[in-house]
Amino acid sequence: MKRVVLGLMAAALLAACASAEKAGDRAAAVGDWKSAYSAYRQAVANDPDSQELKAKFEEARTLALEDSKKRARACEQVEDWNCALAESDFALSIDGGNADIASFRMRAATRVAFGMLDGAAEQARSGQFHKAVEEMQRATQLSQAPEVKTRAEDVRRHIVTNGRARADGFRQERNLLAAHELAQLVAGLDGSLAGWAQGIAAEYEQWVTVEYERLAREGDAARVHHDWPLAQERYREALSLRPGGRAAPLEEYVRHVSGAEQQLVHRDWNRAADAYRSALRTGQDDGYATQQLERVELRPYRVSLRSVLVVPTRPDGNPWVGAANPLFTRLAQKLTQLAARRGMSDVLLELATALPRENQPQLRVEALLPDGTRLTTPQSTGIYTGFNSEFVALANDFDEQRITFQVFMDDPRGSELMGSVDVPVRELAGRRDVILDSRSVIALKLSTARGDGREPGSFLGMARVQPMPPPGTPSPGHVATPAVP
Repeated sequence: MKRVVLGLMAAALLAACASAEKAGDRAAAVGDWKSAYSAYRQAVANDPDSQELKAKFEEARTLALEDSKKRARACEQVEDWNCALAESDFALSIDGGNADIASFRMRAATRVAFGMLDGAAEQARSGQFHKAVEEMQRATQLSQAPEVKTRAEDVRRHIVTNGRARADGFRQERNLLAAHELAQLVAGLDGSLAGWAQGIAAEYEQWVTVEYERLAREGDAARVHHDWPLAQERYREALSLRPGGRAAPLEEYVRHVSGAEQQLVHRDWNRAADAYRSALRTGQDDGYATQQLERVELRPYRVSLRSVLVVPTRPDGNPWVGAANPLFTRLAQKLTQLAARRGMSDVLLELATALPRENQPQLRVEALLPDGTRLTTPQSTGIYTGFNSEFVALANDFDEQRITFQVFMDDPRGSELMGSVDVPVRELAGRRDVILDSRSVIALKLSTARGDGREPGSFLGMARVQPMPPPGTPSPGHVATPAVP
């Protein structure tokens, strides 16, 4: 294995060497000796034993040095001192001990530094004091010539004089942030102005204290109105003036709450809950995050189907089952009238149970859950009938997904849909008793309660409805037999 690794490494070095040599050859062919020098230097580093490569490298080195000297002189003739400086730097990288090149480089650096100082003076005149200081410092780092130092001192005094005047102007305008920043810059160039700069700093700190509290109060007001983006913006503005303080935990609080609200939009209940918990850990909650956490956390709820009452007749006025007779017609009309005026009542239930038995259908209720699960109650006789059926579903106060309840009438010929009602999942979490209705369903009564440790997806007194088989497949039916608790 070791031999294989060594072989691969050797092959990689040879490939790199060949690539660098080819690049050097191409550059040399067109007289680009700087590029040839760099490429051959890499090739020799990859293969230091190759005499041919060493010869190519030495030739490229000599010619690149001569070429750089010529370019430097040409740049000097046209007073392009930046070019002259760059060429002399390259020449010194090849022949660092060459006194003539070093002397030329010092002369070029001095001229470039003078140009920088002229630019610094102009920037100071135009009010760009920070840039002026940077340019002055670059100039003095580039050249240590006495004449450069003298010129730099003139520029420094110019920056101090103009900078102090402008800082005092900012102070009068009550732009204390700009005044403070500029005063600190000027005092750094002239220590005798430290007291003056400290006076501005004291005014600036006083202003920061007042402005910090103003922004924090605006953040407080936005937080009270649950305008989380505005609250976060104001707290961050306060913190940009002075890190820490009371705005720091409040900014963290509204940031987490804002993130939680965004997760509500995306229906990511778990992440929303985590964000509300993070908000609570800041210690800044006024009750809102606690309330929202209680509302968003998914909990199992036991949904019990208590009873259903359907209208006694089909849309055409005939009974669901059996033949119409005077007693049925009279009772059905009375029941329908009472249901329209008063809703559910004991009288209504008495009328429902008083209908002739032959006109009482076999009913059951199917529940279609958001995850596609379909459950059914057992069959029970009567347009009003009670159930002892329940299922457990996860719910919170924000889930707009709907559970659909369909009321079916069964007879030997099959199942007939009588009516359908639905309810958002959030209503099951927020209400103990729910009564649903539609055109054919007078009242479907549900009750909800916490799951008390029951497993989500479990059910009692109900059975899963099996999918219908493909067309043409013999089947005894698609409804499983409910398990009665």
